Amino acid sequence: MKTIIISTGEELVRGRSVDTNAPFLATHLEGHGFDVCRQVTVGDDPALLGDEIVRASQDCALIVISGGLGPTADDRTRRAIADAVGRELVEDGESRRHVEERLRSFGRAPTQEHLSQALFPAGSTVFPNRRGTARGFACRREETWVVAMPGVPAEMRPMFSESVLPFLVKMLAPPGHVRFEVVHIFPASESAVDERIADMTAHGRNPSVGITVRDGVISVSVCARATDPDEADRLLRQDLDLLAERFGELAFGRGEATLATAVSELLRARGATIGVAESVTGGLIGHMLVDVPGISRFLLADVVAYGNRAKVEQLGVPAELIEAHGAVSPQVAESMARGICSVAGSDLGLSTTGIAGPTGGSKQKPVGLLYVGVRLDGAARVARLNLRGERRQIRDRAAKHALNMARRALLKGVDLLEPDRTI
Repeated sequence: MKTIIISTGEELVRGRSVDTNAPFLATHLEGHGFDVCRQVTVGDDPALLGDEIVRASQDCALIVISGGLGPTADDRTRRAIADAVGRELVEDGESRRHVEERLRSFGRAPTQEHLSQALFPAGSTVFPNRRGTARGFACRREETWVVAMPGVPAEMRPMFSESVLPFLVKMLAPPGHVRFEVVHIFPASESAVDERIADMTAHGRNPSVGITVRDGVISVSVCARATDPDEADRLLRQDLDLLAERFGELAFGRGEATLATAVSELLRARGATIGVAESVTGGLIGHMLVDVPGISRFLLADVVAYGNRAKVEQLGVPAELIEAHGAVSPQVAESMARGICSVAGSDLGLSTTGIAGPTGGSKQKPVGLLYVGVRLDGAARVARLNLRGERRQIRDRAAKHALNMARRALLKGVDLLEPDRTI
């Protein structure tokens, strides 16, 4: 079922915003048997969008569009679609009431611009929007379905999952059975992962296997297709087993898993708690952990001890230790990990200290040098990191390496971690 995804918005074309909708849609459509053959980004010119719709309808059964359904002057998607499919825009009474009630709940009176969100090409199927005023819709251009949704990810994603995807599966019914899974790997380079699974990524292979990279995490997607559901399950399991065999503990989770959720699950299984002492990461580890629902049962404290005085007063790091070795040292990282366990009363202590740049480095301690300390069951280890990139990237990678070190400690014990391991 050939599919094209069109993202609209001048901010996307001009590089002022990053398109996160297209990757989300592609992943979920592929997982349900739709063959995403192209992704296109179009500005706020309705003529250009109309041309893309006409062009795509010549060889695609499905066109999925996000963006341009709001009440502002640059929201022109509904008119462009109506012109492309040759239908008039007509008002949907239920959608008008939805717009009016939502605006009045905010103490605002609806304007004609707001009410334009109740207009749809005649004969459209309308999709509810629980989080905004702009509803989505589906209509046809000859044999091609055209689906439009708002561009705000917090509105588009639930609309797609709850209404649009079930509609598409029902109306288009992709042939056969599809099984889809994503395996996340860290730390590893894209080239190293690609080399290990070169035989699995061959064009035309079933299951199809692909690699994506996001903020240092490698994700390997596996999509198996078969006329028999049991055969599709078997093909998927076979490749998942191969990935587990080839990457071992580097593969930390599947689906929506993150390093933080992996740590949370291990803490839950062990009945353990964690305390975090952050210097160079400045609260990023805590931020990642707090994104996990229910983490309050396991995360006891996250102390950002950025300066030396804070390390001494809040974590009990001996001042003479800093004086002798410097704040960026394995000795201080270990002391911070032990200190947070003492302060928070946690089973596991995790710490970071380093130089994120762009200044502050030296020949002996260059920018990108970081130490991650972990303490568990009385034992402690420190890993040395030499990271590259700009400041944000270094801090983000350091936080992920720290979570991964905590994960490995919970999996195998601190005693089995390599001391002063350079990553």
